[in-house]
Amino acid sequence: MWSASAAKWKLGSDPSFPYFPAGNRGTRGLTPISILMVVLLTLLPGRFDAWPASAYPKVFKNALHPLPKALAVLLTDFQSILMEPCRQQPIEAATKAAIQQLAKKDGDPRVAVAAIRDAGCAAAALNDPHSDALVEANADKFAVVFYGYDDRILAGDFEGFLRNRALERETLRARLNRSSEIPDKNAVVETSPNFGIASIAFSHAVSDVANVWYHIWKESHGDLQ
Repeated sequence: MWSASAAKWKLGSDPSFPYFPAGNRGTRGLTPISILMVVLLTLLPGRFDAWPASAYPKVFKNALHPLPKALAVLLTDFQSILMEPCRQQPIEAATKAAIQQLAKKDGDPRVAVAAIRDAGCAAAALNDPHSDALVEANADKFAVVFYGYDDRILAGDFEGFLRNRALERETLRARLNRSSEIPDKNAVVETSPNFGIASIAFSHAVSDVANVWYHIWKESHGDLQ
């Protein structure tokens, strides 16, 4: 079992994190056909969305805060590796590889952290709002909301989590796209519909990364306290 004490890692000072727990995310209003299409699209190989490179360190730093302490210690101690450029992989493959690396007896923690990073990149990319210029200029202004650990993750149902999140993203994007079509007469970026869409997507990215990392840690028998 991985633990902070066994590895003799020390967690540094914890930066302030203005996250606000929110309720469960619903998936009502989709027809069976649209649900099937969303699920099929998420399973297609070679589909990679991506945030601008500058966004991933910000997503990861926010995702560290709700994690079990031992996992947060591991990722903090090897933060230089955590913040390296991602290797794009499908989320299922990246998550499996991370679990395998952590499960290795006498494994190299640097390799494990790199694998965890890539799984985090894959989770974050699923929420890409396709607004790179706006995100690069305004990511520090986003108010981060952590939506909590998904019940499916806590129950060990990773595939169910991925399917449910795909449906939730489709529902949210449809709703936000309708909002973005409303004429915006306000020149202030922070109150624009596109800023709001990007900010919400950022929070979902943080939450999904934390959930995927928690799943990886749990499956590799890490200390969950």
